Amino acid sequence: MVCRGCSELLQRAIVDFGADAPAARIPQKLKEHYGIEVCASTCWSIVLQHAQTIDECPKAAAQIPERDGVAQLIAEIDGSMIPVVEMAESNDQSAKVDRRKTRQVGWKEARLSLVDPPGSVTPVFGATVGPPDQVGETLLRTAVQAGLGRKTQVHAVSDGAAWIADQVSEQFGLHGHFLVDFYHVCDYLTAAGTTIAGTAAKAWERLRNNFPF
Repeated sequence: MVCRGCSELLQRAIVDFGADAPAARIPQKLKEHYGIEVCASTCWSIVLQHAQTIDECPKAAAQIPERDGVAQLIAEIDGSMIPVVEMAESNDQSAKVDRRKTRQVGWKEARLSLVDPPGSVTPVFGATVGPPDQVGETLLRTAVQAGLGRKTQVHAVSDGAAWIADQVSEQFGLHGHFLVDFYHVCDYLTAAGTTIAGTAAKAWERLRNNFPF
């Protein structure tokens, strides 16, 4: 069957496949599961359209629920650089431009949040490429999904970035506690030790390298 239009159910299937696989593989999955042929460009256009709609929808303010919640949550935040491709707008509006020739490849930091109760093997994840306040809101939403309540204590661990500590304090108040992870503590103390005494720096470096991460 060759598709000449995309119903809501078909769009839902396309977006579902697009969340799990690259755009080039969506047509293959549609053909395999539903016997429908849709070109990759159409599939990707539908995925982007729905993603943009979701992004533009107003989100309810993240709040701590009126419940006791779990006793404690462990929270982590870290960033990672991911490659991104952006299509620049052409200055020539009168002619049809091959957008592939205007693409610009660069890097953007994705910030990942992880929250779970102690001992849990099913953490809740959140991610954004937004500014620190958006990362903090994502962390709070993630904590709510993990069982956050009015009596929950949140123990946050990270590399020591000041903006992360600020967001933990802003989102959780007196219920949030911030700790720099051991590896980065050793990094900071090694740098300080280099200034204070060379031998101290070497001792901290040996301790860090022998720590069982």
